[in-house]
Amino acid sequence: MLKKLVKLVAILIIFSGVASSAYSPLDVETKIYCPCGCGEILYSCECETAVAAKTEISRELTSGKTPDEIIQKFVNQYGSAILVNAELEAIKSASRNNNVNPLPFYLAAIVITGIIAYQLGSRSKNKGRKGGKKPGKDNDWEL
Repeated sequence: MLKKLVKLVAILIIFSGVASSAYSPLDVETKIYCPCGCGEILYSCECETAVAAKTEISRELTSGKTPDEIIQKFVNQYGSAILVNAELEAIKSASRNNNVNPLPFYLAAIVITGIIAYQLGSRSKNKGRKGGKKPGKDNDWEL
């Protein structure tokens, strides 16, 4: 009877450890920013503060806390600004994935500006001549 009870307790201890590790650190790390203030999401940041926070999250998950409890602890400690804004991150991600190369637009703008400058320069030369004659010794320029 005592052996069965010991086996039952051992099985319960083993399975309680499995149940408490049902959460991944990513469940927390993807929902908060790095506490150092760099603006990176915690899971992608590699600074010393992020490493310490990730270690703390792993330790608390293995001690049996839920991701929501850990997130609430970080909110209490750092304020609600530590929570990841999903809409803002979607906009950032979309802008990072924008594959439009601006170089052709810059080159086109430079060419168009050059053409306009040339045309304006040509007009001002023609306006400065008397009677449309070419400038020379005998021709005076109008000012």
